[in-house]
Amino acid sequence: MTSTSSGLLIDVVYSNLRGLIVSNALTAGQKLVDRDLAELLGVSRTPIREALGRLAMTGLVEKRARRGYYVSRFSVDEVKDLYEFRKMLEIHSVKLAVQNAQPSHLVEFDRVLSELTKLSSDLSGHAKAVELDIQIHELIARASGNTSLHQAMQNVLHKVMCFISVEIAGQDSLVAAHQQHQSLLHLIKERDAKRAVELIRMHVDTAKETLVSVLQTRDQVWSDVLAVAPSKTRGSNQEVPKLNNDIHQGETL
Repeated sequence: MTSTSSGLLIDVVYSNLRGLIVSNALTAGQKLVDRDLAELLGVSRTPIREALGRLAMTGLVEKRARRGYYVSRFSVDEVKDLYEFRKMLEIHSVKLAVQNAQPSHLVEFDRVLSELTKLSSDLSGHAKAVELDIQIHELIARASGNTSLHQAMQNVLHKVMCFISVEIAGQDSLVAAHQQHQSLLHLIKERDAKRAVELIRMHVDTAKETLVSVLQTRDQVWSDVLAVAPSKTRGSNQEVPKLNNDIHQGETL
């Protein structure tokens, strides 16, 4: 196999593994065994290991010394820090996009708005909704005209992909998220910086509050589990039990 074809295979494996994490097929805290993943994807273990290393760099996966790779599990404080940083980047991206968005960006806005309209009442399009959500925020950062800001926003978006389905778990929340995105893009097109900044600030704050609430519920459930059976859960080598209300990779922000 040539280096080019090997690189392409790693890209495909990386994309597939990221998709499994985002869709919750691989859940928060789950151990990622290269042999099992290789069998699942029909490839050798080498591209699996390369892809896991790349995923660890994005924060979707964590590597534990002498234990291997695990799907990342985020604490309340980590989510708060990440979303405060994200809000700073989003606000600055929106301000600059209002000033610097080019005709080509506006065409892209129209394309995404059209696709969002088709998805607004269709929960079966969850995977597409997640994809469009990421596209919107990436496109706004790109329209800012600031390359460093765009790159920083891409890095943050890789991390918040971990949180993309809590907010579109129901029909109402899915429609509300799409309406906010539609309004935001329209405001940027209309060069209305003040209202666009107010909307993106509210959008990110709402996402943070939702995620923090879910994580606090998870932590309380885990605390109750420890209180009931401390000897079976503390100081052992067993894997941590999975809780149904974990924040998983998958939510629209």
